[in-house]
Amino acid sequence: MFQKIRTSIINGTRPVYLAGLSSTLFFAVGAQKIDAHAGLFARHAIYTGAFFLCMWIACRLFAGSLNRRLALEGVCTEDAGDMVYTFVIYLELIKHVVGVSFTLGWIAGVMFCWDYLGHQMFLIPAGASLAVSMVAFLVTYGIASFVDNLHWPGAEDE
Repeated sequence: MFQKIRTSIINGTRPVYLAGLSSTLFFAVGAQKIDAHAGLFARHAIYTGAFFLCMWIACRLFAGSLNRRLALEGVCTEDAGDMVYTFVIYLELIKHVVGVSFTLGWIAGVMFCWDYLGHQMFLIPAGASLAVSMVAFLVTYGIASFVDNLHWPGAEDE
């Protein structure tokens, strides 16, 4: 019973719906504080459009990574059991949260290097930025590789 419900939800739900819902909420919350000023309203509408595109792209990427991960597990979306699907979602959420966190940390680290070392000659802040970039890349790549090697225990593992 739950398999049919989940399959119909997965097949009937598109990333554009989730992006549209989140963009509508974003617009509604922001529009509460606009006092009929046309310039602010237009700017908020443009920001909402950009937010929609970013959310749509993020949802598409996440759906694609779920399908890729399910293929690594040897099942398709319709055939995956509830526990396997939950396991795959959990692993992909871990990878995405770590990726976003380290991306933000990388941006902050590079900005710190240029702010703190910017008064010195060009190669010093550039080298420090490269070091921060390499550390962030290696840690993120290592975690993603580790998570990609985790698999749901199948019949051959028992």
